[in-house]
Amino acid sequence: MKRAVFLLLSLLSSAESGSLLMDSAGGLRLKMPSISTSSGVVTVISSPGTSSILSVSDEVLSLESEDPPCLACRGATLSGTSAVERSALATCSVVSGAILVDGITEGDVEAGWRNSRHARTLTALFRARIALDSSTKQALILCIKGEIDASAESALRAEVKALFDATAAESEGKIVFADFYDVSIVSVYDETGAKEAMELAREAAAENAEGGTTLASALEEAHERVRASGIASVALDPPHVAQAFVAVGNAYSKYARFARAKIVGWKNRVARGLWVDGFGTDAETLRKRVLGSFDSETLAAAGLPLVAPYRLEMRSQLADLVDSSIRDVFSSQVTNLEKSTIKKLRAQLLKKLDTPPEDAPSENAAAMRAASFAFDSTMSDLEVPSLSLTKAKSCREMESKLTDEVMGFADSPAAQIKRTKKVTKITNKEKKPGQRSIDFGLDLVAMLRPDGFGSLQGYAGYQLGGNSVTFGVHNDADDPQTIAQFGGVRPPLLRIQPKLRVDVEM
Repeated sequence: MKRAVFLLLSLLSSAESGSLLMDSAGGLRLKMPSISTSSGVVTVISSPGTSSILSVSDEVLSLESEDPPCLACRGATLSGTSAVERSALATCSVVSGAILVDGITEGDVEAGWRNSRHARTLTALFRARIALDSSTKQALILCIKGEIDASAESALRAEVKALFDATAAESEGKIVFADFYDVSIVSVYDETGAKEAMELAREAAAENAEGGTTLASALEEAHERVRASGIASVALDPPHVAQAFVAVGNAYSKYARFARAKIVGWKNRVARGLWVDGFGTDAETLRKRVLGSFDSETLAAAGLPLVAPYRLEMRSQLADLVDSSIRDVFSSQVTNLEKSTIKKLRAQLLKKLDTPPEDAPSENAAAMRAASFAFDSTMSDLEVPSLSLTKAKSCREMESKLTDEVMGFADSPAAQIKRTKKVTKITNKEKKPGQRSIDFGLDLVAMLRPDGFGSLQGYAGYQLGGNSVTFGVHNDADDPQTIAQFGGVRPPLLRIQPKLRVDVEM
C-alpha cells in the first residue's frame, strides 16, 4: 500500500503542484516554468462534493503536475455552473489529449445520467470540441468509484454517446462520436485503481499529442478560442434538454424509415404502369400515423423552449418527406390511368369500326361514356383530400382527351390500317361478274362547341342511302385544356368536315 501511494504521489508531485491557472474572473495566470506538451496533456475533472483520489485541488483550473502536464478542473453541478467554470471546462476540452472524469458513484450509474451533474460536465466538454472543430481524437476515461458489470458499462457508454449526439444536434453537418472520442470505463476506488487510470491517461495523451509547444502557449491559445467562440457564455443545457434533442432526432429517423419503406412499395408498383388499390385511404392512414406517432413520442420536447424549434423543424421535414412522396406517386398513377383508359377506348373504337354508319355515333358515344365512368371510379379510389389531391381536374382533362380521341379516331393510323386490311381482303376475293357502276356519297361531320367548360356533350347521326350526317355538341370553348390545343385561341363555334365518297365497280 505504501509503495502504491508513493507511485501515485510521484505522478502528481511537482514544484508547481496545485498552482492556480485561472482566477475567479476567468483570467489565466500563466506564471509557470516552460512545460512542454510533447508528451500530451492530461486533465482530471473532479465532481464538487465528491472526494477524489486523483486530484486534491478544488480550484476552477489548476496545475497538478508537470511531467506529463496534468491539469485539475472543477466539474459542473446541478445547482448552477458559472461562466468561468464553463470556460475552464471548455479550455481543458480543447487542450487535453486525455480527460479523466472523476467522482462518478455507483448510484450515478444505476440512476442513469439523464439528470446528473456528470451529464452537464460532458455537455460542456462535447460542445467545446464540436464548436471549435477539434481535429484530433481524445481519450475520455470515466472513473467509477466502485465495481461495474458489463451490462451497466454498456448502458453507460450508450448514455455518453446519446449526450454527444444531443450536443451535436446543435451544429450543422454530420458529426460522428467515434471521430472525436475513445471512451474507457475504469474502477477507481483505491490508490491502485487511481494509478492504473492515470497510466492509461498518460499513454492516451502521448498518442494524441499534437506537437511540441509549451503548456502556457497551449492554454492561452485554447482560452482565446473559447472566449472568441462565445460557447462559455451559453448556459449548459439541463441533461433532460439534451435527451430531448436525442429523442426528437431518433423519432424523426424512425418514422422517416417507416414512411420510406411504405412509399417504396407504392413506387415499385407504379413504375410497372399500374396503380395502387385503395391508395387514397392508405396515404391518409400513413400520413396520420407517421405524424401522429412523431407528435406523441416528442410531446415532452414541445414544452422545452430550447428544443421546440428543433422539434418543429424535424416535424416539418418529416411532413414534407411524406407529402411530397404521396404527391409524386399520385401524379404517376394519374398518368398511368390516363394511358390505360385511352388504350382501352381505342380498342373499343377499333372493334366498332365495322358498325353501320347510322349506328356509329351512338356506339362511339357509349364507349366514351364507359371509359369516362371507369376513369372517374378509379380516380375516386386514388384521391387524397387532405393534400388537395382530388379527381375534379383530372376527370375534366380526361373527358376532353376522350372527346378528341373519338373525333379523330376515324383518321387514326390504327383505323386506317384496319380499313386497308379489310379492303385488301375484299379485293382478294373472287368476284362474280356484275354490272359496271359508279356511286357517289357524301359524309358530313359537324361539331358545335359553344361556351362552357365541358359539362355537356352529345352526338346524333343520320344516314340516307350512301350519304350520312354526324352532328356533335360539346360546350368546352372556355376550357383551358381545349384552348391550349388550339394554340391559345378559342375553338371555332362550328366546324364542318365534308367528305366525298366514290364507289367504282368495273
